[in-house]
Amino acid sequence: MPTSKTGTLAANSHKTRRRQNGFTLIELTVVLAILSMMAGVILPSAAAFVQRNRLEQFAFNVSLLCRETFEQAVYSGRPHSIQLRDNNKLVAFYEADSQSTEATGVLLRPVVIPAECSVDWPEKGWQTMPEGFCETPLLHISDRESNETLIMRIRAYDANLIKEAEQFTGTRSGKP
Repeated sequence: MPTSKTGTLAANSHKTRRRQNGFTLIELTVVLAILSMMAGVILPSAAAFVQRNRLEQFAFNVSLLCRETFEQAVYSGRPHSIQLRDNNKLVAFYEADSQSTEATGVLLRPVVIPAECSVDWPEKGWQTMPEGFCETPLLHISDRESNETLIMRIRAYDANLIKEAEQFTGTRSGKP
């Protein structure tokens, strides 16, 4: 048996190398089983995160709309309000000449209530005055899919939303 690169030994080692390039069926099956187990653990957590994130994102959007409406009332010198419309939108309005006109701006745009969420909005709307006063209604924001509810209040002096549990019990996220 010759030992040169052109001889039989080189040809046999090339064939051996070619057989080692691929994966066996057992190796592929083991990898697929491991990936399946990881997906079984990760996917339920991801679904819960998406639902929780949807509720938190909606609450943030309401907070942003309230804050911008509050600031517009103070800067413009006109009373503003946020009304719940039939098309499931929270819309900001300002009063001018005894009429309500929709207020629009870069950050002052309607907030669409997600189909999975609901909010107990005050019947007469949320109102703020140019002097910096605003009503502080209690809001119940809930997600029907995850059965989670946030109970929040719009803070009077800057229109931020604060969770009632944090204000009254001194807890955050259910931890003392």
